[in-house]
Amino acid sequence: MRALITKGGIATWINIRESDFLDQKFNEDIVLEKKELSEREAYIAQNLVTRGVLDKTVNNGEAGYKLNINKFGKSS
Repeated sequence: MRALITKGGIATWINIRESDFLDQKFNEDIVLEKKELSEREAYIAQNLVTRGVLDKTVNNGEAGYKLNINKFGKSS
């Protein structure tokens, strides 16, 4: 397990699968489109949205995800 600190300053614990997903998909500060994700990855992303780790954006009817991480307080 690993703790991430969101922009609100709240520490959130994430499991190995979520950690691997974040490491693979969010190397840069980008918006990841939902259509690029498998069903499992979309499920993980939506769970991370409910816990405040990701922000969900909707642009022209297309959903996307962006990190909501406080990079100054990030811990591994």
